[in-house]
Amino acid sequence: MNIVIVGKGKWGSAMGSLLKKNGQSFKFWKKGDALPSNSVIIMCIPTQAIRSILIESGKGLKHVIYINGAKGVERGTHKLPFQVASEILDGNIDYFSLIGPGFAEEVEKEMPTLVNIGFTKEKNSAAVRELFQTDYFRVRLTKGIRALELASAFKNVYAIACGLADGLGFETNTRVKLIILAIEEFYSLSRKLKYSIDTRALPGTIGDLILTCNSEESRNFSFGKLLAKYKTAQAIKKIGETVEGFTTVESIPYFEESSKVKLPLARFVYEIIKADNPSKAKTLFQEFVKHA
Repeated sequence: MNIVIVGKGKWGSAMGSLLKKNGQSFKFWKKGDALPSNSVIIMCIPTQAIRSILIESGKGLKHVIYINGAKGVERGTHKLPFQVASEILDGNIDYFSLIGPGFAEEVEKEMPTLVNIGFTKEKNSAAVRELFQTDYFRVRLTKGIRALELASAFKNVYAIACGLADGLGFETNTRVKLIILAIEEFYSLSRKLKYSIDTRALPGTIGDLILTCNSEESRNFSFGKLLAKYKTAQAIKKIGETVEGFTTVESIPYFEESSKVKLPLARFVYEIIKADNPSKAKTLFQEFVKHA
């Protein structure tokens, strides 16, 4: 089958490096080209771009292995990537989600990494894993995609909180407290939504959260750190790339209302961004952690 990578950014390049390592030929999708049927399509684009690309270039797609690499929630619809793809492609795909703690630059440097590939149908799962698995990039298969994609979206919101804490001068104890609160929130929301978490899904759920909440390589962590000094628009401009947590945070009230689950840490990030007031950020943060 033909292999097509949609998205030539850092993650698309990292996926390409793994395919090359495994002797797989592929091509990068070009805007305006139709996505081919009978192919493997690897989506390495921001969540907000999935719908438009699939509508414009994915008409009539059949017999496709679709591998999602996007992390986030679609603006306005509050849908995860698998929901967007399923809606547009009407189930004519074998859907997988590659999620886990892996910075693109480190993948290309061949740093040891462990990720998940989530699946709904086991039939092609081993073959998909072998596209990417190397001696340094290990892939753990896990049944289910819902919890993985939910975790990959929410960890960006929680990373903003950890970055803000760092920017305000709080240290490791505080960051660990936030990560614990984040894990508790994620599990509560997953249970309520009936998104089962396979025991093999630790890399893509907890692992990805830990990575994103602990490094300035994470755009979301860096964005949160900037919020300690700058207004939102200035912080976004300084990052200069997509900050998925910024768009995902808009969906926090929706998830709270639809699930009837309180998400105090995610809601705090929502309120901080909504307030857009760096001078009050420390007071608001101290008040939150005092009672959390």
